[in-house]
Amino acid sequence: MKKMIRIMICLLMIAAMTLAGCTGSGDKNKSKSGTSEDGIPEVSLRFATEPYPDHTVPYVGIEKKFFEDVGITLEKVDAIDADKVPSVLIAGNYDFASGAPSLFIPSMGQGDFTTFAFSNLFLGYSVMAPEGTKTYSDFVGEGMDGEEAIKAALEQMKGKVFTYPSESAIKPFIDLCFQKAGMTLDDVKNEVIDDSNGVALMLAGRADFKVGGVPAAATLSSKGFVPILSAKDIVETAKPSADSKEVRSILHNGWTTTEKWAEENHDTVLRLASVCFRLNAYVNDNPEDAAKIHVNYVNQLAGTEFTEEEVQGLYKTSIPLYSWDMQEPWFEDKEDPLYWEYEIGSTIKMYEEEGMFKSGEYSPSDIVSAGDIYAELKELKAEADKNLERLDGAEGKALELKEKAEHQYSIFNYLDAKNFSEQALKEMK
Repeated sequence: MKKMIRIMICLLMIAAMTLAGCTGSGDKNKSKSGTSEDGIPEVSLRFATEPYPDHTVPYVGIEKKFFEDVGITLEKVDAIDADKVPSVLIAGNYDFASGAPSLFIPSMGQGDFTTFAFSNLFLGYSVMAPEGTKTYSDFVGEGMDGEEAIKAALEQMKGKVFTYPSESAIKPFIDLCFQKAGMTLDDVKNEVIDDSNGVALMLAGRADFKVGGVPAAATLSSKGFVPILSAKDIVETAKPSADSKEVRSILHNGWTTTEKWAEENHDTVLRLASVCFRLNAYVNDNPEDAAKIHVNYVNQLAGTEFTEEEVQGLYKTSIPLYSWDMQEPWFEDKEDPLYWEYEIGSTIKMYEEEGMFKSGEYSPSDIVSAGDIYAELKELKAEADKNLERLDGAEGKALELKEKAEHQYSIFNYLDAKNFSEQALKEMK
C-alpha cells in the first residue's frame, strides 16, 4: 500500500510538472492541434516504466521536455512491476515501455514485441553476502583464474538460504552463475520473494545470499553486505558469440512496443528513438543535473534512499548510458561482445535448452528492431547532412526551415532534420 501511495504521488508530480493541459482521453496517438509549433506532427502516448534506476532515467527527459520537442505528449506515465510490463503492452494499456528485451522473451508466444531503441547497459546484478564472505576478487587475488574464482565464490552458498525475486530478467544471471560453478538451485535453500522482503530476510539473518535489482544491492551494501560475484566479473570472460553464456550476465535495456504498433507508427518510433539518444547524451554530459531530477523519482517509485551522488555513481558503474556514437559497435562490430545479437541470442538459447521454445523458433531479430532503426536514422542523418551543405546562403523562409533542421539534427531527430532541410531546399528554388 505504501508503495502504491509513493507511485501515485510521483505520478501527480509528473502531471503537474510536465503534462499540464493533456486531455487524458486515453485515445492513442490523438493530437490536439495536428502539428507542433515547429511543424512536427503531434501525438499523445502512454508510457510504462519499471520502477528501477535503469528504467526511471526517462523521467529526466520528461522534466526536460525532450519528448515535447519532437511533438510527443505523454498523457500517461506509470511505473509497472517488471513481470507485468509485457501483459500491459499486449492489452494495449500502454503504447511503449522501458524494459530489457530479455524481459519480453518468455512472453514472445503471447505477443509480438520489438525493442526499437537501446538506452543503457545493465551491469547491476550481483550475488550479495554478509561482510567477511570471500569474493570473486579475493579468490583471483589468491591466484585463481576467472573460472576457478567463480566456482569458489558460489560454492560458499551450498546448503545456505538463497533469496531472489521471480522476475524473468534476473533468471539468466542466476542460471549462468550456477552453471559456471557446476551447481544447480537444488544445492541451496531457495526463498523466492520480492526484493524488499528478500532484503528484510538478509538483514534479519534469515537468508545468507541474495540476487536482486540495483536498489536491493545498494541497500545491502549500505548495511555492510558485499557482492561476492557480479555481472562485471562474469562478462570479463565473455566471447563475441551468441553461444557465449557469459553475455547473459548483462542486459541491453531499451524501449519496447508491439510490432503492430511500431508498424502503424513508424515515424513516431523514429522520433522516440531520437529522444532516447538525446536523453543518454544529456545524462552523460550533465550527470549532476540529471541525478538531481532522477533521484527523486527512483526513490519514490522504488522506495529507495539513494543520494544524488549515488545515482551519479550508477551512471558510471551499474547502468552506463550509451549515446549515439557509443552504440555504433553494438550494431556494426561483430567482434564486440556487446554486439546486440549476442546477449539476446544467448538468452533465447537458454530458454530453448529449458524447453520453453523449439530450437530456431525465435531469433534475436524477432524481439529487437533497434539495429534497423539505428541504420535508418543513420541514413536520414546522411541525407540531412547533404541537404544542409546545400543551404549555405539561405534566406527568409528557407533560413527559418534550415534553422529548424539544424535544431532537430542537434537532438538526434534526423527524420525531421531531413524533412525540414528538404523543405528549405524547395524554398531556395
